[in-house]
Amino acid sequence: MNLFDFFSFSSPVHNKKLQADVPLCGRSMVEMLGVLAIIGVLSVGAISGYSKAMMKYKLNKQAEQINTVFNAVARYHGSFSESTEQGKDLTSVFVKMGEIPTEMINNNGLLYDVFGVRMSIRTAYQNIPQILVELNPELIKKSNQNLEICRNILTVAKENSSNLYYVESRSLPAITAVNQIYGDSYCSENQLCFKDVSLDDIYTVCTNFGDGEEANIIVSWKI
Repeated sequence: MNLFDFFSFSSPVHNKKLQADVPLCGRSMVEMLGVLAIIGVLSVGAISGYSKAMMKYKLNKQAEQINTVFNAVARYHGSFSESTEQGKDLTSVFVKMGEIPTEMINNNGLLYDVFGVRMSIRTAYQNIPQILVELNPELIKKSNQNLEICRNILTVAKENSSNLYYVESRSLPAITAVNQIYGDSYCSENQLCFKDVSLDDIYTVCTNFGDGEEANIIVSWKI
């Protein structure tokens, strides 16, 4: 036996021992597909949970921002004279007073909430001198998010109804009044009052906006 034969020689017993010592590696295709399916289900659940948490955070943030604007107008609306210029933009006035959070003000001095809903503050004279906060949520397409945004705005308005004049919701571009809800101190017989409005009523108002329509929500305080 030469040297090569010596090192290449192995007995059947030796081969069996080597085979027994070698660990079995890898997984079957069925096992791998099962693992991937489990990972997929967990990922979908995690993404869904994250989306819901972010939506809730943004709705709370929006409510906080709108409340800040409404409270500022409620505090100072009586300070403006009835002779204040008709249609005067007061947005910059409230910004300069430091009543608007800087996070809501863009480089052009325009106001937007966390959802990108445009807001403006101005005077109006519709028989009675008023200060209006106008909100323009882009509800062009019906979706759960757009519905929640609309409901959030009207719910915040209801929470401030003790001193506001009325809230009017319109659909654009037709500018048709969808609903007019009056504040607690100004509501009379045959008028829809915030004190009588339920969350279901608010839901109904928001669902009146159809696809292809933009919402225009106006919140009014008497001067």
